[in-house]
Amino acid sequence: MTTRDNFTAATKTALALRAAHFCSNPRCLKLTVGPSSVPTKALTTGHAAHIHAASKLGPRYKATQTPEERVSIENGIWLCRECGVIVDSDELGHTDNQLRKWKTDHETMVSEIRTEGYSRSLALLQSGRMEPQIAKKIIASMEDRRSLWVTFDAEFPDRVRQSLDDLRSRFTAIRSELLDGTPLDGILLSLTKTILAFFNVVESSDLRTLRCNGGDPEWLQFSDALATLRNAIGLQIANLSDAYGIALSEDLQRIAPLRA
Repeated sequence: MTTRDNFTAATKTALALRAAHFCSNPRCLKLTVGPSSVPTKALTTGHAAHIHAASKLGPRYKATQTPEERVSIENGIWLCRECGVIVDSDELGHTDNQLRKWKTDHETMVSEIRTEGYSRSLALLQSGRMEPQIAKKIIASMEDRRSLWVTFDAEFPDRVRQSLDDLRSRFTAIRSELLDGTPLDGILLSLTKTILAFFNVVESSDLRTLRCNGGDPEWLQFSDALATLRNAIGLQIANLSDAYGIALSEDLQRIAPLRA
């Protein structure tokens, strides 16, 4: 019988919390916890996946790992169950380095949203002083941004750069209508930082000549950075939409996380 080095319950909980219970796959970001039909219970659909397999027969197994390393939180990533099956069934398409990058990028995004997006946006629910029209203007400024939802292979990187640069300028213009430090000002600042973070990742690439190529490391870096940006913006506009009761267009709903 094959021995498995399984995570402890505490490690599983820590992985889920560090991911904010969202799938760490940048192209998924599915919420993995929510209410059950039974008022006293909750439903969980997340999975603490091993980066290097828990046993010899598993994907990405690393013989040089000790049992302690195999069950450590560093060897884990939080995924929805579907993505957990996919990454284990397609081992060659999901390397250990890629999974670590997913995890690092996702936890960085969650930290950014928690400190600059969620905490600020929750204040919207308690404030009646902010103009709902400003919130609508923020969301409307993103509704014609194909770079936020069009499939990666249909996007030309330089057009994405131009679109995001223009969006950043729009956010700056809207911020000029607000007092510094207000909740909406904080959300706009967070959205602007999200765009700047994308530019920082791809600044070494020539986006004018870059094209879709699954074998090109620069293309993969670009597509992963764009996926992270879309997820971060999706989380923030979902909060804004909920706070002001603003309906999102079908296109923006593609990047906003599904509510349980």
